[in-house]
Amino acid sequence: MSAEPAFEDRANPTAAEIRRWAFSADAEHPMQDWDLMVATPDLAPHLLILVADRKCPQRTFLLGCLYLLAGDAVRTQYRTLAKDRLAKLTREADELGDSWTRTWARRTRALVEKPATFDYDAWCGRGLARVPIEKSTHC
Repeated sequence: MSAEPAFEDRANPTAAEIRRWAFSADAEHPMQDWDLMVATPDLAPHLLILVADRKCPQRTFLLGCLYLLAGDAVRTQYRTLAKDRLAKLTREADELGDSWTRTWARRTRALVEKPATFDYDAWCGRGLARVPIEKSTHC
């Protein structure tokens, strides 16, 4: 019997299924392009909560999904996620009080202000997720 979390439809995971998967430390991605299945507007509020949980084993992966969602929204001129909905997500990210979600929100707002700074590898290729917070220049 597999310890892997089960999905009714791996291409359309529910928030509860993602949560079970996210807290399975050894769980593999259920399918190729799993990040594309997870990085959806409807799941984004749940992803924020999981990323803010420092005990979540899949925290870095899910942060990458948030960057993918935000970057793709800006890249497509908000066809994949409305600008006002992205702004709401950044406010929710700040309210969580977690350094990773606050950094994501700050970077996302900066990208919205200057879309020409979009870099595919950074936003959609997990680059920014590998550096979840910026080192402070303050002591």
